[in-house]
Amino acid sequence: MDTWARDKNMRPPEPKQSVIYALAISLLILFLIFVFEWVQQAQILASRHTIAFIPQTTGTELWEAAHVGAQIAGQRTGFRVYWNAPTRDDDVQRQIELIDAAVKKHDAGLIVAPIQYLALISPLREALARHIPVAVVSTSLPLPPGNGLVYLLSDDETAGRLAARRLGSLLQGRGTIAILGINPNLTALVIRAQAFEATMAAEFPAISIVDRRAASPASAEAGETAQDVLLEHPGLDAVFGLNSTATEGALTAVRLLHKTPAVRIVGCDQELDLMEGIRQGEIDAIIVQNSYSIGFQAVTAVAAERDGQTVAPQVLVPPLLVTRDNINTPEVQSILSVNWRIGQ
Repeated sequence: MDTWARDKNMRPPEPKQSVIYALAISLLILFLIFVFEWVQQAQILASRHTIAFIPQTTGTELWEAAHVGAQIAGQRTGFRVYWNAPTRDDDVQRQIELIDAAVKKHDAGLIVAPIQYLALISPLREALARHIPVAVVSTSLPLPPGNGLVYLLSDDETAGRLAARRLGSLLQGRGTIAILGINPNLTALVIRAQAFEATMAAEFPAISIVDRRAASPASAEAGETAQDVLLEHPGLDAVFGLNSTATEGALTAVRLLHKTPAVRIVGCDQELDLMEGIRQGEIDAIIVQNSYSIGFQAVTAVAAERDGQTVAPQVLVPPLLVTRDNINTPEVQSILSVNWRIGQ
């Protein structure tokens, strides 16, 4: 007797069974193809209603307020806001990767707060070439506005003037100052520094700027830089921090060297510990950005670009001088708030 006939467990499938198996496999393959295409179409549809917002970093009071404004604008305009950023505000390569990912998905729009002046030009040009509207916030780039590109910026020239006049008044027109946080890669900080120095020279000629130090990527390093400045200039009267990191460094240094309140501190950009420093009298003033309004207007502008509406090529949002006298006022608190329930 044939071996297959003797062993029922080894018998080949009947022709009918073979057809059923082949049909089942074919149906499974068709189902998987359908699911794959459905997922792709869903992703494409989601991207058409997604605006990617890529700030310099996350988790700071400055950017969380912008996040709130962006999300509220997204709800009002019918767009989902995808929020992601590098974990460090000097990681430009990660920022480029996030921009490239948004361009590859062909998101409805892109909002970016550049980490560097030149590094983002190529990826943003690629976005514009694919007809993805782009809003640049925080600092300008050597790309002219128009053809899908808009700028929503804090008025950094005003910020520099406010800081100079505040320190000029505190020092009664005489004394020495150090500037911390100089960064030629960020136009915003260059403008702040230039406006500060120009106002000092014009309105307070008896005040000398005795030191200028470059920006540091982390607060600890900024603190070491500020300590060096204070030790090299033991009679220093004041420090101007061009951003929150530089100002945090100055605050750390004056605490460690017991220079409070002898050394006056005026800084830029909001952060929780800086606001507490104002309340405790360790910091005289912070010039804060209205980042809530910037985030709100950026999403609104991108949505309008998508609809073919005319959009202002550049908007300068006024900053605000925050001191111990006004920090708890409704006007200041509305700017500093990260409350997701507030409206524009």
